[in-house]
Amino acid sequence: MAPKPKEFNGNFWKTKDFKVSIGEIIEKERSEASREEVPMGPTPKPSVTDLRSWDMKLLNRYEPFYAPFCDMCCLCTYGKCDLLGKKGACGIDAKAQQGRMVLIASCIGTAAHGGHSRHLLEYLIDKKGEDFPIDLGGSIDIEAPIMRTVIGKKPETLGDLKEAIEYVEEQSLQLLSAAHTGQEGNYKDFESKVLHAGLMDHVGMEVGDIAQIVALNLPKGSEDAPLVELGLGTIDREKPVILCIGHNVAPGAGIMDYMEEEGLEEDLEVCGICCAAIDITRYNNQAKIVGPISKQLKFVRSGVADVVVVDEQCVRTDVLEEARKNKAVVIATTDKICIGLPDKTNEDPDKIVSELLNDEIEGALILNPDKVGEVAVKAARKLSGERKNLKMLPDMEEVVEYAKECTECGWCDRVCPNSLPMMDAVMGITRDDFSKMEKLYEHDLCYTCGRCEQECPRDIPTVSLLTKVGERSVKDEKFNIRAGRGPVQDVEIRKVGAPIVFGDIPGVIAFIGCTNYPEGGIEVAKM
Repeated sequence: MAPKPKEFNGNFWKTKDFKVSIGEIIEKERSEASREEVPMGPTPKPSVTDLRSWDMKLLNRYEPFYAPFCDMCCLCTYGKCDLLGKKGACGIDAKAQQGRMVLIASCIGTAAHGGHSRHLLEYLIDKKGEDFPIDLGGSIDIEAPIMRTVIGKKPETLGDLKEAIEYVEEQSLQLLSAAHTGQEGNYKDFESKVLHAGLMDHVGMEVGDIAQIVALNLPKGSEDAPLVELGLGTIDREKPVILCIGHNVAPGAGIMDYMEEEGLEEDLEVCGICCAAIDITRYNNQAKIVGPISKQLKFVRSGVADVVVVDEQCVRTDVLEEARKNKAVVIATTDKICIGLPDKTNEDPDKIVSELLNDEIEGALILNPDKVGEVAVKAARKLSGERKNLKMLPDMEEVVEYAKECTECGWCDRVCPNSLPMMDAVMGITRDDFSKMEKLYEHDLCYTCGRCEQECPRDIPTVSLLTKVGERSVKDEKFNIRAGRGPVQDVEIRKVGAPIVFGDIPGVIAFIGCTNYPEGGIEVAKM
């Protein structure tokens, strides 16, 4: 058991040693079980099964519920196996298969965050050195609460973060191996491993954020972090526009650095979608936020961006195809998303720009964030003028003509994941009623997956119609949000920690994830 607090001073619990890690608890329990003294040495890190007994207590109390998304198992050469009331060729039943798929999905998520953190950490160590100190400012007492708790180590330099990310990688390998055919077969054990994957995910994310905060000088718990502009109306479409999509701040930082070095801060617009948007504005508040992933296809289709820079996670896999439709340039920047583009990392920036503008290559893979900055800025400045007269979306007259092609077959409604009345909105256009289409656009009610277009037997470009109609009502929308502050100040934790524990404050609600709510983003706004 962890040491008990010694006294309560009205604001927070005081204890002689609050730095008790999961590993120390595990080692003590192991020692008591074998009645041996705790050996001196490195604090052990929890393995896949060390917290299994606790997981089982939780899983027995809160029984997992599966809403089957598939009754088949297609993961080995004995299959495909129908598990509806049956077992698979390996003996697995439907419940265990569901747990297995949850574990695989969790491992994918952990790998995405851990891989991002590893990539970012190596890049920042290369720029700053392994001995670059971890300093989150005087108002942050515990700089790495998750890392300290899980592996019992206080990181003092960027190099120290390597131990944490190596642990995440090792555990992720063990977890994923359990999903192989003929390995784990109990759904609760799969779920126990899922909980362990979640623990690894949090360690990996913390490593990435600590590294970028200290090495890129992002806000360190500041209460007055700058306000950042959000919305389509904030983007000056008369300027060259660079759009960054993904989660890795490094390419966006490279773009902002190059613009500053060349004195071009006022000459271009840099905007972002998804987490990269948030982190770039933490780095430089001149960048702007378009919105979450639900804006992606609409914004790329609109043709506002001259250059689209993608890094990793939450990037549409058809982004190259969509950007090419309106002559925008695409630059891929990590090994996670290469999208078939030639590797131009070691080539001269001016040569790359020339090849891009002359359509000698469809796009470029550039794995050096600093070179990405130079190529993106130069390409956007040269390309912007050439694209000004391009027709990106259908005119309103064409929108009406497309709508008239609808035969009311209903396939767009059938395939919509949110069961939105797309057909009704299209038919409304034929009656000069655009309100239904505007409603689907506003608040990201339709997050433009594009399934309706793929299924339409009349090839109606529904997303383009939606974008054209919707932009009329939101093109001037402007909002402000606070740039990400980074870690929570110790004084804030002291003020709210005890009242939350004792019930004076009911609790904390965190809105996490991407836009996919039944009524769109307005639900978050109301909450």
